[in-house]
Amino acid sequence: MADQKEKCAHPSCVCPAAEDSKFCSAACEAASENPDILCNCGHAGCTGAATTTTSTGARAFGRTLE
Repeated sequence: MADQKEKCAHPSCVCPAAEDSKFCSAACEAASENPDILCNCGHAGCTGAATTTTSTGARAFGRTLE
């Protein structure tokens, strides 16, 4: 089990943490101050990623942009 990587510390991210870090990316580390922000790490296959949000995140909260 020593070779098994820890999960990223961001609550909604499912990626393994980067070596020597608690997070998989700078995006997850930056969002760590606010755990309500959905993961936006951009890694392929991350099921925690906010794939339906816009750059403003409006869709994440049930609003659409006009």
